[in-house]
Amino acid sequence: MPPNGADNLLPNEPLIKVERPVTIEKTEKSEHIEEDNDDTECDCQELGFGAGDAVFASVVVAPLVVAVWRSSWGIMELHAKMFPYAQNFVLGILIHCCFSIAKTRLFSRSVDAWGEGKAGRWLRERVLSRFYTYIFIMSNVMHWIGGWGLMDTMVAAILPNNRDPHRPVLIATYLIVGVVLILVLRSTRNLLAPPYIVVTDGKHPTYIFTTRFQKVFM
Repeated sequence: MPPNGADNLLPNEPLIKVERPVTIEKTEKSEHIEEDNDDTECDCQELGFGAGDAVFASVVVAPLVVAVWRSSWGIMELHAKMFPYAQNFVLGILIHCCFSIAKTRLFSRSVDAWGEGKAGRWLRERVLSRFYTYIFIMSNVMHWIGGWGLMDTMVAAILPNNRDPHRPVLIATYLIVGVVLILVLRSTRNLLAPPYIVVTDGKHPTYIFTTRFQKVFM
């Protein structure tokens, strides 16, 4: 049965070739390039503030941070039965996730709490923000001590003998794998802490913290 359509769908008329002129514009480069030969002047005031900030962070802030972390860590070590490694690790993650989800609401409820004529609300927000910060500190310490303890337990399970010559190799493997993965994830700055990073208390540093994925939960 022959097809219903025509065998040749193209018209029988000759094709018309349309030519369009093409204009090529040449960009001329300037032969004269201005060079900035101004010498940079040393700002003594900026250097003074930078040096003072570094000294303050290293001598005052960093030792206090270490004292809080080590003392909290030591209390958990003294009561090891109450703070097992696996539970610490999981609970630290859960608290961090909850605060990450609720941080926008916590920040919005504290808006205008620092205004004039709001002494009662200001005092309440100060107390709540400090309590929030303390809980966050404990969750971080629990996360660290839990992960640290789990790694020690894993090393002890693989190589029980402390004098085993393969122990340094296993620990070095942990180090290399961790560094490589954190480089791949572009998260090396997360290894830094005081005195490199120092912030002051306030609404923004307390409730608003950076995350990997900048998503705001309303």
